[in-house]
Amino acid sequence: MPNGVIASSHPMTDWEPRDKDLKRYIHFDRDIPRKKITSLANDPTAVATHAFFPLLRFYEEWTKFRKGAIRKKKARPLRFASRVDAAIYARYRASLADLYEAELAKRGLSDIPVAYRRLPKEGGGNKCNIDIARDVFAYVRDLGDCIVTVVDIKSYFESLDHKRIKDVWELLLGRGLPSDHLAVFNSITKYSIVDLEALSKRLNLNERVPQVGGNRRDRRKRNIDALKDRGKKQICSTKDFRELVAGTKTGFPSLIQKNGFDFGIPQGTPISDLVANFYLIDFDQEVSDWVSVRSGMYRRYSDDIVIVLPNSSVANDMEAKEFLQKCIRKHGAQLRIQDRKVCVVKFERTPTTTVFKHLYGSASRNGLEYLGFEYNGHIVKLKNSTLSNAWRKIKRRSYGHASRFVKRYRDKGVVWLQNNYPGLSLETKMLRDVTYNQDIGFETWTFVKYVRRASRSFIGFNPIFSKQTKRYRKYTRIIIADAFRKALNSHA
Repeated sequence: MPNGVIASSHPMTDWEPRDKDLKRYIHFDRDIPRKKITSLANDPTAVATHAFFPLLRFYEEWTKFRKGAIRKKKARPLRFASRVDAAIYARYRASLADLYEAELAKRGLSDIPVAYRRLPKEGGGNKCNIDIARDVFAYVRDLGDCIVTVVDIKSYFESLDHKRIKDVWELLLGRGLPSDHLAVFNSITKYSIVDLEALSKRLNLNERVPQVGGNRRDRRKRNIDALKDRGKKQICSTKDFRELVAGTKTGFPSLIQKNGFDFGIPQGTPISDLVANFYLIDFDQEVSDWVSVRSGMYRRYSDDIVIVLPNSSVANDMEAKEFLQKCIRKHGAQLRIQDRKVCVVKFERTPTTTVFKHLYGSASRNGLEYLGFEYNGHIVKLKNSTLSNAWRKIKRRSYGHASRFVKRYRDKGVVWLQNNYPGLSLETKMLRDVTYNQDIGFETWTFVKYVRRASRSFIGFNPIFSKQTKRYRKYTRIIIADAFRKALNSHA
């Protein structure tokens, strides 16, 4: 058992995993029955002595679409814990989440951190990013004359100080970390990763499937779970992991990369979002107190921060920006709010209208941008990036459909292909089925459903979503036709 406090005897021994807590992908561990996973996760002594596997990492790539600009390729690392490890993280997340909620309530901060939490809304259900954005815009509208500052913390998860994580964790528990909690803490601070591509080469696994069409979940499956379709239940045996992955066999250097810093946690484990949230509880307290004195509003969506202040309460327009940049440094040596990640805007009410002014930063030039929406005091619309994300998915999926159709029926000839390609039905299907997904926990929402919900939520704000989505339908037709032409040229 690791050094530290004895294993805890916390009462949450009847935790039952949800379906989402039981991962179906292939990893280093064996496929273990639900009952056994549940028993292990609920046993503090077993968790305290559990050997956590390295996380698997691969990169999801996409092209940023921006009108009139060069298309820029971006890549984001995705990391996945083993199936048993993920269940342990989910169980400890559930336990700590209740303690975190109690601490927020005790401090009067329950409305401040709005990401990764269940926030009840009037009429039932829980708030999503649409409702959170509406709350901020409503506050701006009701205040009339105000300064709004929006900032983003640079590389937030990668910058979290380990000592501070432990301090807050112990604060929530009300004591030092028991050995089981210490084991979980160590696993996400002293974490290790194995790159999936390097692993595939080392173990001579099947080659990566080309990413043609499909949604994000399909592409993740191709990256990490291609072996599953071949009946595999585990990436490799324990012996191969030890010799070929960990590198105990001569001629095979270890593929395991360890975090050797005293800061940073991996984004993607079931407990990471909660840790990232509770990490800033003292920061939230300090900022909330500062804003309250000025009769304003403060909200934090993970690493995205917004402050709304009455114009009369500030000495200069950059006051909140300067305060946040100074305050964040006290909560972690690596934490930074860069100037290029800041925008400051002003709303001024006149006898006849509301005037929007952009004061600082590259974002929010035509209206306050927040959580996928834009508000200029008169109308609310979807951010351009929200639409471009959907167009990107439509383009990728269009070419996938067209390519498969042409390859399947090319023997019938080009004329037959042109006369029988189901472009119209494909357009309808895509507009209905393309996943919106903005990393907000609503992966199953379609874009159309998302827009409909936003339209209902923003009643009274003059939303122009329908006007924007008409253009979206027009672009969909163009993209589908272009994809079909390319498929004909390549495969007919």
